[in-house]
Order: sequence, then structure tokens, then C-alpha cells
Amino acid sequence: MKTRIIILLALVSGILSNCTVTSPTNQTATNSSDESRSQQAIFCKSKFLDNKTSVKIILSIDLGRVINLQRISEEAIINYNQYPDYTNKVAISNGVVPITAANSSIDGQWLIVTFDVPKPKEGLTGVVVSEVKDLTNNRKASTDTFLRFQSGKVSDYFCFFDKNGKNPILRNYINVQDTFQLKSLDGKEQVFRMYHYKHDFDPALSPMATSQRQPSKNLYVDTVFNIATNTPIFLKNEGLYYFSRDTSEAYGIGLISVDGRFPKLTRPEKLTRPLIYMSTSQEMNELLTSKDAKKSLDSYWLNLAQGNQNTAKRTIKSFYKRVDKANQLFTTYKDGWKTDKGMVWIIMGNPQRVVRTREKEIWTYSRSGQFSEINFTFVKRPNQFVEDHYELQRYAEFQSIWYPTVEQWRNGDTRATGN
Repeated sequence: MKTRIIILLALVSGILSNCTVTSPTNQTATNSSDESRSQQAIFCKSKFLDNKTSVKIILSIDLGRVINLQRISEEAIINYNQYPDYTNKVAISNGVVPITAANSSIDGQWLIVTFDVPKPKEGLTGVVVSEVKDLTNNRKASTDTFLRFQSGKVSDYFCFFDKNGKNPILRNYINVQDTFQLKSLDGKEQVFRMYHYKHDFDPALSPMATSQRQPSKNLYVDTVFNIATNTPIFLKNEGLYYFSRDTSEAYGIGLISVDGRFPKLTRPEKLTRPLIYMSTSQEMNELLTSKDAKKSLDSYWLNLAQGNQNTAKRTIKSFYKRVDKANQLFTTYKDGWKTDKGMVWIIMGNPQRVVRTREKEIWTYSRSGQFSEINFTFVKRPNQFVEDHYELQRYAEFQSIWYPTVEQWRNGDTRATGN
């Protein structure tokens, strides 16, 4: 059946939206480059659900510390402004959202907060800019949520919730055997078709690869199920799952089912694959064809470190910390490390500035030595599985920045690569 296309190592076994908003179209990273070395940035992700006369904003926030819901009202607060669009600086509504145990929950290390914003009397779309302030240290972070008021798009009405159907889940992955629900705010039961794909998506191409690889024309469905909303479900197998109310709908809701340790990678076979971003073709071929993946992986890192175990350990820790974070932040219909954003994040780290519009994001890196400033532009592309699919605009000119930064990784210079 065919579908529409959119497309060691024990050491590591263990919307992007970290931005302050000065206007709906200009966002600057929470921390300066000096600050980011001494304290962790706040990360935010968001979506909305249609709630009839209002829209419910759902924020997923990583404050970089342990969260106590009983004290959260004393530790963090949210302000929001609603605008007609990204180019209009005049807010049509605003408010302060105290964070309490009643409107928040915990999903792993993420704080999930929900609040309602009134629908305007006119207009089909809008944007809400939410600012999160950590009252314990005065750090701030903002994220924008694009709103559709009358679209009929299934993801505007349905969302994944925990096994009790109470707390929303904002990530695009579910660990195998975890129980969850698909539901809308009105609680009405509907039947969805659930499609499972075993397709193994490729990692991102190099930023210099101006000739894109030809995508597979089709994804092939492995199995199909009927599922009811408001009912606990779990996924037995890893892979991409797609939920659709009707085969005529162009867009549904997708997520990937991953092993129990994700977003961490722990098996040598999985730890090997992200190394494509800092390895030669020969090195990758040797790693991928080895009969002893762990031994080959140990040898790879020790060879790069010229036998220095301390350098190897430090580089391993820094590299896979980036991979883990990329999986948390950028997983879409494929693992976060495989996405264009994930690739740039792993090699370049946290950008100093992010500018976002409805159609694109621009990440700016400013560093001394290698370069003064470089921009990576990610264009938002239609995707039937997820809302946050972005593709990097690739240029051959990136090589003068990319290759020296990769070489720093290979030399074990984790300080120079922003770790």
C-alpha cells in the first residue's frame, strides 16, 4: 500500500525556541555566548488546540533543573502577547499566566503548561508569543505559536496525552510499550486509522550538498489498525506511525515509536550512525560494516584522540550530549539527530540568535577565530506527519566554516565547539 510522501561506550549509556522576543519577527537567544558557557539555556516548544471560543496553548519547557510542581508558582511565570500575524507589532490581547500544579505537569525533564487565549472576532490566523521567566535566576525564554482559527486540520483539534488522558505530550516520539491516548478537548470519541511504517530515514545531508538526494517516491505501510480516541494505546514496534481520520485528509498526526532509552543512544550500532557528520566516508564504511560494533567504535574515538583516553572520554561525552539534546528538541517523523536542525545543532551547538517567521528560522552563530558571523536558514516545508518540519538552505560556501568546526571535534577541542 502506498502513501503520500513528504517526505565505550558505557560513558554515553547513561524550537529550538530558547529565544527572547523583541518583536514577533525578531528573536534573540536567551544567553549570550559568554553566559551560555556558565548556565544552561531554557528551551521551549509549543502547540495549540482549538477550544471553541478560545485556543489552548500548550508549552513544553526545559528549565535546565529539577522541577517541584508544589513550588513551581514561586519559581516561574509566563507572559503572553497575541498578534494578528508575525509582521504586526500591535498586540490584540495579552496576559500573565501563573504556573501552578493545576495547569502544569511533568514529562521527563520537561515542564508542560497549558493556558487559554481568546479567539479574536476577526481573522483566520494569528500568533501568540509566550515568554517564560525563571524567577530563581531571572532567565527568560520565549517561543511563538502560530494559530489557525478555522482550518479543520486534524492536529489543530487532536493531541497525544498520557495514559490517563490528562496531561498533553508535546514531543513527536513515544517510547515502545508506553501507554498514551489520542484525544481532543471536547472529549468526543472518534475512530482513527493508524498506519505503521518500518522505513529507516536517512540522516541529513551536508550543509554544502546543494544537489539534494532524490527521495523515495513512496513509503510502504507495514500494518494498519483502527484505534479509538480517549482509549489507552501502546505501540509494540519501533518506527513511524501515522494517525488519520479519513484517507482523503492530506494531513494527519505522526510520531515515531523508539526504544526505551531514547532520546539517549546506548547501543553501539546506534551510537555509530551520528558520526557521519564528523567522519570520512572510509571511516563510516569501516564502522558500519564491522562485525564488532563496540570494538570498532572504541578504536574510532581512540584513533581520533591519538590514544589519549582522557581526550577521547571528554569528546565522547560532549558529542553524545549534543546528540541526546538534538533528539529531544528536533525529533519529527525521524530521530532528531537525523534532521537538518539536529545536524547543525550537533556540530555547531546552540546559536547565539534565532529569528523566526511563519515560513523560516534563521540561526546565527557568532564566534571569534573561525568566523565573525554565520547564518543557517531553515525553511518550513509542508509535511503530512508533523508541523515542525524544516529544511536547511544549503550553500557550498558553508565549507569554510563547517570543515574547520568538524576538525575541532576530531581534534577533541570541545571548548572550541561551544561545549
